[in-house]
Amino acid sequence: MRIINRALVRELTTTTSAVAFIFVALFMVVSLVKILAKAAAGSFPAKFVFTMLGLQTVEALSLMLPLAFYIGLLLTLGRWYRDSEMTVLTACGVSLTQLMRPLLAIALGFALVVTLLSFYLAPLASRLMAQIRQDDTSRYEVAAIIPGIFNEFQRGDRSAESGVYYVENMGAGGEMQKVFVATRHLGRQGVLVAKTGTEETDPASGDRFLILNNGVRYDGTPGQGDYRVIEFQRYTIRVELPQPILRYTPYYAMSTMQLLADKSPGAAAEWHWRVSKPLALLALTLFALVFSYTNPRQGRYLGLFLAIFAYFFYSNLLGIGDAMLKRGRLPGEVGLWWAHAVFLAIGAYLFWRRVNNRTLLPALPWPRRRRA
Repeated sequence: MRIINRALVRELTTTTSAVAFIFVALFMVVSLVKILAKAAAGSFPAKFVFTMLGLQTVEALSLMLPLAFYIGLLLTLGRWYRDSEMTVLTACGVSLTQLMRPLLAIALGFALVVTLLSFYLAPLASRLMAQIRQDDTSRYEVAAIIPGIFNEFQRGDRSAESGVYYVENMGAGGEMQKVFVATRHLGRQGVLVAKTGTEETDPASGDRFLILNNGVRYDGTPGQGDYRVIEFQRYTIRVELPQPILRYTPYYAMSTMQLLADKSPGAAAEWHWRVSKPLALLALTLFALVFSYTNPRQGRYLGLFLAIFAYFFYSNLLGIGDAMLKRGRLPGEVGLWWAHAVFLAIGAYLFWRRVNNRTLLPALPWPRRRRA
C-alpha cells in the first residue's frame, strides 16, 4: 500500500502543479494587459506594474489552487482507470474507500496552503493594491513619468506649488525631453518649458524633486501686466509625497481579526467566503473520486463533463449564499454552511453508489403499457 500511496502522491502533486502553473500563466498574461492599460492611463506609476501583477496573482491563487487540485485529481485517477490500473488495484483488494485516506491527507496539505492564502496572504495583497489604487494624494505621481500624458502634482497643500507637467518623450537613462510644466503658487501662475528634465531624490530627507534644465519660465497673475520671462539653466520643483492613506478598507482587504470584530453582514459574508475556499477543496476531492471513473462504453469525457458541471454548481451555490449574506437575508450563524452541507450530502450519496458499483442516478420506474 505504501508503493501505491507514494505513486499517487507523486503523480497527483505533479499533475496539480502543472495545472496550477497553466492557470497562473494564463492569469498573469491577461492581468498584465489590463495592468499595462491602467498604467498607461496614469492610474498608478509604471514602476508598480509588476508589483500589481504579483499582488493580483497572490490574491487569485486562493481561488485557482482548489480548482487546480480538483482537475489534477480527475486527470490522475482518470488515467488510472483508462490504463486499467484501478482494475488491477480493485482485483488486489484496494477499493476507493482505501484510497480515501491518502487522498484526504494530500487534500489536507493543499487545504492548509489555501487557508494561508485565503486568511492572510490574499487579504494582505488586496490591502496593498487598495492603497495604490485609492491613494490620490499624488504620492506616486513623480514616479509615474508617462510620455504623452498630463500628470498633476501636489494637490493637497494649497501653500505648496502645484500644477501639471507633460513630457513629450523619454531619453536614455530616464531623462525627460521637451518638458512642459504649468504651476500655481500663492495666486500666481507660471508656465515652464524646458529642453530636458530629470527626477531626483534627496538621500538625506527622502524628498523628491523635478529638475528642469535649459528652459524658460513665464510667471505672472492673470488679468495683470506684471508677467515675467525668466531663462534658467536649472530649475527645481519640490514635489510633496505624503504617506499613502487608505481611506476605505473593503471587506476583502480586511484582516481576519478585523472581520471577526466587525458585526456587519458584509464582514460575515467575507469571513464565510474565506472559510469556503479550503472547505471547497476537501469537498471537491469526494466528487473527483466519483467522476474520475471511466467506462469504455460511455466515453472518457462524460465524467469530466459531469465534474465540471458539479464544480460550477458548487461555485454558484456559494455565490448565491454570499450575495444573500451581504444583503442580510441570511444570518451570520448560518453563513455558507448550508451550501457545504448540501454539496457534501450529494457527494456522499454519489460516492456510496460508486463504491457499491451502482449507477450514479437510480433508474426511474417507467410505466409499462398494458397489452390489449
